[in-house]
Amino acid sequence: MKGLRIFPVLLILTSLIFCSCLEKGDIAVQQGAAYFQRREFTSAENAFKMALTVECSYPPEDIYIMIANCRSQQEDWDGALEWRGKVLETRRDAENLLNMGLIYRLKKDDKTAEDFFKQALDADSGSSDAYASLGALYLSQGRIEDAAAMLEKSLDINDRPAIVHADLAICYGRLKDFTRAEEEISIAAERKLPNIEKFRRELTDLENDAQN
Repeated sequence: MKGLRIFPVLLILTSLIFCSCLEKGDIAVQQGAAYFQRREFTSAENAFKMALTVECSYPPEDIYIMIANCRSQQEDWDGALEWRGKVLETRRDAENLLNMGLIYRLKKDDKTAEDFFKQALDADSGSSDAYASLGALYLSQGRIEDAAAMLEKSLDINDRPAIVHADLAICYGRLKDFTRAEEEISIAAERKLPNIEKFRRELTDLENDAQN
């Protein structure tokens, strides 16, 4: 019976030793992540900011991204851009350029969003997400042929995302190529796109309009 009592005690001691080895900043990041999961974004941001002021094994850029995500969750787009901008000072890569563009899209600044998407492609010509983001942007602006070209390039690189197939289906529908539109919407349906019915309704409307 004594042996049975030792095991949980050892676990507690191991946990205490592990925690004591963590930098103060690491603990603050873990606390921030827990707050974020509970959608307590102000508390999460405060914890992440604390991590920036003490010893921490996380790179500052990673913490800036965490704070930017807190701001995005609260639809504080200017705040999100401010913290994402800090990341770009040292990490001007495709992923961060793309995320800047996505925030500008949410802010309804399509011109700046387009510029960042193009910068992401300059940084990585194989970024399927950058092509997809440009395609979605052009589709929203009615630039259908440009949108289709970008979405096709995205799928040439990575054909998995259901939403890209659905967007391309709408492009083909607006170009009155309903055979290809049906092929793309079928793929999106097979891949369990959550709002597939919205795209199907739009395609049906486009086809009905073409027949009238």
